[in-house]
Amino acid sequence: MTVNATGSSLDACGGLHEHAATMLETMAAPRLGLLGDSFIYACPAMQSDVCRHSATIACAIGPEPLRVTAGGECFTGHMVAVRPFLRRRVDSGGHPIALIDLEPAHPRYNTFSRQAPSDTVQVLDTHQFAGLLTCAKAFAHQRLVGSQLRAAVGLHIADVADSIGPLQPVDAAVLQMMATLRMDPTAGLAALGLRVGLSARRASQAFVAALGLTVRQYALAEKIRRAAMFLGSQRPLTDIAQLCGFADSAHLSKVWQRCYGVCPSQFFAQHHSADGAQVDQAWRRQVSLAAALSGK
Repeated sequence: MTVNATGSSLDACGGLHEHAATMLETMAAPRLGLLGDSFIYACPAMQSDVCRHSATIACAIGPEPLRVTAGGECFTGHMVAVRPFLRRRVDSGGHPIALIDLEPAHPRYNTFSRQAPSDTVQVLDTHQFAGLLTCAKAFAHQRLVGSQLRAAVGLHIADVADSIGPLQPVDAAVLQMMATLRMDPTAGLAALGLRVGLSARRASQAFVAALGLTVRQYALAEKIRRAAMFLGSQRPLTDIAQLCGFADSAHLSKVWQRCYGVCPSQFFAQHHSADGAQVDQAWRRQVSLAAALSGK
């Protein structure tokens, strides 16, 4: 994959260039790409009021800018970065939109989560980050998939993160606690602290200082990530809730709706109807009971 000086072309994607202002401005159906520690979602239009644990970069796919309202302010632009745990209203004005969400396990998550409280939403320069906008458009129109999708998104997300703040490596003890929670999201602070030689209080403080979120919030984010892996599996919601550590399907529904604006039954059905291509199969892992329980 090669990117020119402005980041406006992806030659490895079949000669996709920014002159693709000729790209279709409509989408037939939503698309989702699961990238492990992040995901990209594109849909024909969006008007949502949500609060997510993830850091989000919203990209307008059509010619019109999108609007994000948060903290009593309104932000307008073609690319907007939103910090985690901020209630926001996103309106694409009836035009296609793509969202790139960084999960707490993403290496640059804390660049966004540890920003000053006043830095809630940032309108990004579309010229400076033209490569990421091109990626979003290419994904929305099925021109960028699989390993190329993951590599391209990772490259350009790093550029955005670098513009916000330097890389902040996570302490080894916190990384170990994160790994434990990936295996068992129900692990308590006492158990986590014991594994890394810290008291429950010190373990909690170290975790928040490193990631900008609590152990409980991280565990919930991990449960949501596991649930997302079942998109397209056609499993009953009750089974998914049980496998992912939620108290029941009602708990999963409540959390999912707060994060994504719709109940999970609608969201999951939306992505396995039609021809099955809405979920990027190159990065959607088939989940078995054993894999779900082992955290793999």
